[in-house]
Amino acid sequence: ENYFEESTMADNDCWGAFGSDSDSEDHDDDSISNPFEPAADAISLAVTQYFVSLVRSSGTLLTERVIRIGGSHSGIKDSLEMMMDRVGNRGLKVYSFSEVSDQSKSEDLLCDGAILLKSKNMEDGALIQSSLMKGLLPGGILWLVISLEGDESANGVDDGFQKRLGDYSDDIWDMSSASLVYSSSRFQVISIQKRSCVINAWSCPWMDKQQQIRNHSSTLTENEELRISANDTYLQYERKVARVVTINPSLAERTRKTIGDYNVTVLTDANVKRATEILQQHGFVIIKGLLPMAQTIQWGDAVLSDFESAVARLKCHPTRPVDLMNPHARDSIGDNQTPTENQVFEPLSYKEMAMREDLRVDLRSGPEMESLRRSQNEIASDGLTETTDLNNGPTMIDAGFMGTVKSWRFHPSLLAIVKATFNPRDDSLFKGNFGRWNFGGAGPDGSPQPFRLGQVGSVLSCPGSGDQAIHADTPHLFEHTDCLPCHYLNVFTPGYVVRNELNNNCYQHEFDDSGIWTGNSTMGGTAFVHGSHKLSVTAQLLSDDDPDTDARQLLQLRTIRPSLDAGDVLFFDCRTIHYGLANTSQGDKSGNNVNAGRRPMLYLNVSSSWFHDPKNWDDRERIFD
Repeated sequence: ENYFEESTMADNDCWGAFGSDSDSEDHDDDSISNPFEPAADAISLAVTQYFVSLVRSSGTLLTERVIRIGGSHSGIKDSLEMMMDRVGNRGLKVYSFSEVSDQSKSEDLLCDGAILLKSKNMEDGALIQSSLMKGLLPGGILWLVISLEGDESANGVDDGFQKRLGDYSDDIWDMSSASLVYSSSRFQVISIQKRSCVINAWSCPWMDKQQQIRNHSSTLTENEELRISANDTYLQYERKVARVVTINPSLAERTRKTIGDYNVTVLTDANVKRATEILQQHGFVIIKGLLPMAQTIQWGDAVLSDFESAVARLKCHPTRPVDLMNPHARDSIGDNQTPTENQVFEPLSYKEMAMREDLRVDLRSGPEMESLRRSQNEIASDGLTETTDLNNGPTMIDAGFMGTVKSWRFHPSLLAIVKATFNPRDDSLFKGNFGRWNFGGAGPDGSPQPFRLGQVGSVLSCPGSGDQAIHADTPHLFEHTDCLPCHYLNVFTPGYVVRNELNNNCYQHEFDDSGIWTGNSTMGGTAFVHGSHKLSVTAQLLSDDDPDTDARQLLQLRTIRPSLDAGDVLFFDCRTIHYGLANTSQGDKSGNNVNAGRRPMLYLNVSSSWFHDPKNWDDRERIFD
């Protein structure tokens, strides 16, 4: 169906103000032939100014930006063409949203910015509207063009525009960013930003995130963007932090490489630099859509398969049976006792799997994971100088290895961020590092030094798992300065897809009426304490010296609960305090789908070449032969 096909408009149709297809209407009260023209000019200017302002920070040129334009009414062909001409003449790539169906591919609808000519009757062209909003990339701007013709509630040019955004969820759209771009007696043009990263507000019910912030105006000074505003709630501030720590690749970056039938994101140098700076300043950084979903879901499926095999093997262990999925039903016995029919032992950490808490494990290996590991590592072996232990333990990555998009473990942008993070450099000083001549080194050339890239593992949280104990993965090396450069980081990416599934009682993800995920989910996620990679921040959280500082409220203020979807990546400094969130899903009690509600979060441990993580389970009992 063509939603923009020519049609005869009724005399009282508010969209007549945009100018009919035949352009035969006479507007005696206007000094111009088409009263939509000033609005079109204002929009094209606003779009251009916005994307020009991002060129330096993002590295994406104006001519690479993609704008999609659509409308929720069938009789506005002339206005759409005018809008396309105005925006296209400024150098952007412009596409008309003329046809869309339920079968349209999501990747064909993506855009950096969207312009919606909005009708009062939202049932007309509702699919166009929802598709535009879904296709708009995280952090993108939506420009709404609203006709005021026949709107008796419009009392003037500057009539309050916020009331026209009542259908837009604050979970998904940053209401504080909404602004009036253009206003006349006939039209209003409103811009609003899609949130860069949504929050799982269903998690941590013990935190009152709806409460207004008090007495913390002077505690957070890392960034002007993070100043606490008057009347901010903890949740509003959390969303503000999530925006600051998130990188949103442009559509040009998301389509820079192609493997088979899917695209692979490759970041610009500017965004690699931004990601590194955010990680250094805030302790973690989120990059939306960096990895191909096809690669990460393949790993997630392998993790789920190996975990189910491990559960079955441990339950049938001949001498020490363990029931991982029924921690509260255990009639546990000591290691020196002989179990009866209904008794099991407490679980241990094994070579392939370490216990975290009840119903949460760290799975590092299994038959499916090993098979996938060998095939994926083989892809990168040609470019590596050290391949003798490629499938066991960390792999040493030299400065000259640029990675490959064929394996997410060796993704070029991932490696570039790690190199820059582990090797901060002052151009006026690096030539003084004379010791780099030692051991056959190339001397003080400023090149990144080698680092250790761990194998793919997964923290798997099952339905019923609780909030994890708050912790950091590694201590600071020294305690005389606030924060030395990062020497050990983790990379997280989901091994599952968030789907809008009706009548699913095993787990729930919340979506709005347009089918956009709000970030709320019963499956949990991971919470991070913003800025806690710095000694000063954590000391303040633990301080008893200042009676005016409520450590619990400060923890609540700094706790960020980002919601990640397949392909998203989160890098965090291992000194950053964090904890896994409860998985409150019901799971599948029928046994038809044992994996329903299980959350495999894939990870990579990455460290400087000289640092060795003391954790080692190689001498533990094996689950798999």
